[in-house]
Amino acid sequence: IVSMVRTIKITSSIHNINEIEFFLNSIFRESNFSRKIYCKIYLAVIESVTNAITHGNQLNKDKFVTISFEEKEAFIIVSIDDEGDGFNWNIIPNPLEALNIKKETGRGIFIMKEYSDELHFNKRGNSVQLKFNK
Repeated sequence: IVSMVRTIKITSSIHNINEIEFFLNSIFRESNFSRKIYCKIYLAVIESVTNAITHGNQLNKDKFVTISFEEKEAFIIVSIDDEGDGFNWNIIPNPLEALNIKKETGRGIFIMKEYSDELHFNKRGNSVQLKFNK
């Protein structure tokens, strides 16, 4: 497999999640990875993009979210970057703790960790890289 990066850039509106769905579906149609991997990628990426739009860019339509998809021989890397101030990912409360279990927010990073094989934030906290093993 020749490594090829595909990128899409959207404005910070929840309505643009549809663009990400089309982007991922077009990649999936051209690729040979399993439905299971596609579902993991889909769930983690949609969650990450939603966080980037709402928390990172605070729904500011003048700010962009960039999604890059790279397929390698043994794994797939998806990077999601926003133009927000970032955050400290080390102090996110565990959504499974009794105090947090009934809260309707705070599960995004947990979902991203569960479905990806590796997850890395940049130091600033406005870029995440999701790795999925094939």
